[in-house]
Amino acid sequence: FQDRFALHLYSVNGKHLSSVPLDEEVTAMCLTEEFVVLGTMQCGLEIRDLQSLRAAVPPMPMRVPVHSVSVTKEKSHILVGLEDGKLIVVGAGQPAEV
Repeated sequence: FQDRFALHLYSVNGKHLSSVPLDEEVTAMCLTEEFVVLGTMQCGLEIRDLQSLRAAVPPMPMRVPVHSVSVTKEKSHILVGLEDGKLIVVGAGQPAEV
């Protein structure tokens, strides 16, 4: 079960740029110019730097599996849809402000 899940980054031309192993199964993903936001079956919300794929902030526990993630147009909030039907609104901004 080692390296069961991974996140890969490719250029628009299909060149493999980088990859990182993931501990959890990704169920939702949203991209911005700078970040990739991941929701997981194991109830996690992760924000990773789009270039390095490193965690921009520590993972945030959601207590319920994540079904969808979306970033508002102003990039001020992350909307997280959970399996139990709840919608969680997380303040975004720069990683230091989250």
